[in-house]
Amino acid sequence: MGKKLFSLCMALALCLSLLPVTALAAAPSGQELYVGNVKITSTGYWTTVDDGNVTAYSGAGTPSDNYIYYDESTNTLTLHNATIKESVSTDTNTYVAGAAIGVFNKSGNAELTISLVGTNTIANVGKGIFVLASSASTGSSNLTIQGDGSLNASASQTGIWVQSNSGNATLTIQNAEVTATSTDGDGVQVRSDAQKSASLTVDGGS
Repeated sequence: MGKKLFSLCMALALCLSLLPVTALAAAPSGQELYVGNVKITSTGYWTTVDDGNVTAYSGAGTPSDNYIYYDESTNTLTLHNATIKESVSTDTNTYVAGAAIGVFNKSGNAELTISLVGTNTIANVGKGIFVLASSASTGSSNLTIQGDGSLNASASQTGIWVQSNSGNATLTIQNAEVTATSTDGDGVQVRSDAQKSASLTVDGGS
């Protein structure tokens, strides 16, 4: 009986290991991503310093510390002990102006995964992170913050803002420690179309 039970457990474990795993996908068509006042269009590294400016990295390999990395294939932005105190200007993009990290799509979904490594800071901006699907007819808005690091996002208007004008809006925090504060508005705001859903999920994080 014991051998049969062991064999059944092993078979079940094998079957579970063969189940498909949800893979991260590239950014939705039409999406734009900004960090600081820099528009990011492809995979690469950017460095930050104490004053919070974001600068393209031109060296070889990986920066030693205090950097941002974007993986175009998975639409994942990694913050590695990064400090961002620079925001999108109105000349760069009027929809997400004032945001330290801005994700915008006027014709479809707005989505981003942020992976945290070490201690990361956003400050001295109007909006810390702003994910906006602005179309009146289509597009959801989704932000996932994950990793074993931390993020302190402070802003004057909203620390973290996820909004869809026509679809669902979702903010998910997985394992990461996230603090979002605002001096004049909301620490966190998740806003959807009136007929859709807005949700905040914290899984193993805080």
